[in-house]
Amino acid sequence: MGLLSFISNFAHKQEMNESKDEIVVGEIITAMSDLGFPVIGIMSDMDYQRIRFRTVKDPILHAVTVTLDRKTGGLTAMVVGTQASLIIQAEVKNYLADPDDLLNMYKTDFMNILKIPILGDVKINHELNSIFGTTVKLINIDKFLGGGGQNVAREELRNILMGEINRIKEKIASHKKKSAIEPKL
Repeated sequence: MGLLSFISNFAHKQEMNESKDEIVVGEIITAMSDLGFPVIGIMSDMDYQRIRFRTVKDPILHAVTVTLDRKTGGLTAMVVGTQASLIIQAEVKNYLADPDDLLNMYKTDFMNILKIPILGDVKINHELNSIFGTTVKLINIDKFLGGGGQNVAREELRNILMGEINRIKEKIASHKKKSAIEPKL
């Protein structure tokens, strides 16, 4: 019975480690909801969860996508432990595309060659009438799990998210164009 108990405990421990991601995703949704950003989409896989939020009443940003990416199995999990990439992407949407925008796309694509989001850079990407700014932050998942200091951890997560969103917004705000067909907020 000792071997069976060991295998059972190992499987349970691995399942608990993998469920940490979902707990942190719940904390991300709560933090973004507190900031006034409702969820408009969720995609998930074994290693990542991606949540898309609408930026209600923001004159510049259209949406924000937060991705929690952690390798949960095998050797990778043993090496990185509970470290995860928190990928934050903000979108500016222009409702009419201008031919000059194509030139801007090439300029930002060229400038992106030397940018590394994991080092704190904001990478800007044009896709027709949408401009995306992306950055990556490494976090320790265990820091944002339950316990006595849950409100402190949630506040820290909220500050990280809002700080990164504002930083991206500063970088891509100049790409926003006013349009007569843009929906009113």
